[in-house]
Amino acid sequence: MKKALSFVLAAVFALTFFAFAFADVTTTFYGMQWLRYDYQVYGGSYGPATYAGGGDSDNTFSIPRTYLRWKMVGDGFEGNITLDINNVDGGQNSGKNWSKDLPGALTTGSIDWAIWVKKASVDFTNIPFLSNIDAAIRVGQQDVYFGTIDTWSYPTIEKAIEDKNGVISSADQGISLVGKLGGWGGYEAAVYNGTGYKTTAIDSNQDITDKAYDMSVLLTPIAGIYARASYYHRLTNPLGTKTYGYNTSALVVGGASGPIEGFVEYLTANDASKYTAGSVSGVLVGWEGYMGIKLTDMVQLVARIDTYDPDTRTHNNEVNTYIAGVNIAMTNATTLQLDYQLDANKFPYLGGAKDNNNSNNNQFLAQLVWKW
Repeated sequence: MKKALSFVLAAVFALTFFAFAFADVTTTFYGMQWLRYDYQVYGGSYGPATYAGGGDSDNTFSIPRTYLRWKMVGDGFEGNITLDINNVDGGQNSGKNWSKDLPGALTTGSIDWAIWVKKASVDFTNIPFLSNIDAAIRVGQQDVYFGTIDTWSYPTIEKAIEDKNGVISSADQGISLVGKLGGWGGYEAAVYNGTGYKTTAIDSNQDITDKAYDMSVLLTPIAGIYARASYYHRLTNPLGTKTYGYNTSALVVGGASGPIEGFVEYLTANDASKYTAGSVSGVLVGWEGYMGIKLTDMVQLVARIDTYDPDTRTHNNEVNTYIAGVNIAMTNATTLQLDYQLDANKFPYLGGAKDNNNSNNNQFLAQLVWKW
């Protein structure tokens, strides 16, 4: 299977070279940047955790993300490249996998302004038979087609629930079939490395025994209403060790009518490597609900509620997230986002009101998004 897949990939990459070499190519450069202010308070009051009654806090201006993008369109193909420039507190781990539990994850130091190739893919749009059914082959580093992680347009500053909680990577290296279902929706079926876009390779003695497999189907049975079902599978074990599967699925139902849009997502995952008889199930469950109301062409109100249980058998570890905000279109290229976000443990660590305050994470966020 691996040899066959390698042969297919080599053939497609060869075709890519000839396509670029002999076809007229139209190149577009564009991008996006977040300029953010974050006032964040852990616990009941502002101040270092070492102070009596104080919490921990942040009070920072930052540029947490910059996207530099190129699109190349030619006869029978479309290429996309996205550079993701991160600047986060403590820096990005320069060699660590997106999954904390993936064997072989490297920790070779952290850097600010880390630059990752998030997308580097080519769509072949004129393949015989596939082009007749509105389908294309996509090769390279690309989205992981799952739930809301690949369609999330950041109506709230916080990431989609899968991304926020590290359930799945937003991009990976592989090959996919993407297509449309007439006027009824679309689908994606993909094979990935299963290591995320921030990992380029794994040591040969820590190689994963299988690839990751992903499938999503979107249905739009009624104008303005949609439903999407997604499934993702990979193995978490290196060669020569016991096989453990990681399976996650999501169901999203949403729609838009006039100035109102919204969706509800159900998310679950089963990590067999975490299972411990009688104490740890290895099963996580999450819900996400979002609604946006456009008051004018410039102003949109947004609200979001998440609930996330990292293990259904481990007691009192659920976290609820509440977000309320407003998006203001300053110009055609700039949007100001103002959000209040509360991440609260559903069950206080020690059961009292004071402990409940100390387990809360309050964020007051202002972010200017500008695109070019």
